[in-house]
Amino acid sequence: MKFFICFLAVFAFVIHFNGDPVWGDTSKPLSINELTAKPQTHIGKVVVVGRVAAVTPSKGFTLIDSAKCATCTTECLTDKNTKKIPVLWAGTAPVVKNVVRVQGTLSKKQNGFIFIADNVTKQ
Repeated sequence: MKFFICFLAVFAFVIHFNGDPVWGDTSKPLSINELTAKPQTHIGKVVVVGRVAAVTPSKGFTLIDSAKCATCTTECLTDKNTKKIPVLWAGTAPVVKNVVRVQGTLSKKQNGFIFIADNVTKQ
């Protein structure tokens, strides 16, 4: 019986860490400002919440901080101090000005970072 319980625990551990990522409701989403401040500390699976600033259908969209740019005017896009995150996403494009929660993977590339979305939901 003890062997079976230990085997079951190890099996569950291996499935959890070797299988597809499991997104839990307990993942505290980062703001765009938090992610852009230290992106190297968030490499891997990450959840962010931001306001959609621009959309390129079938390719992705750009997020800005939803709290700082609550009015979402074009000034946020042209302001050099506004932090932006381009998100690669082939699914249905979110609506500009909506606040969305994005689950995805942040990777380091030669010229910077890339964020590929796995799931996008309106907040």
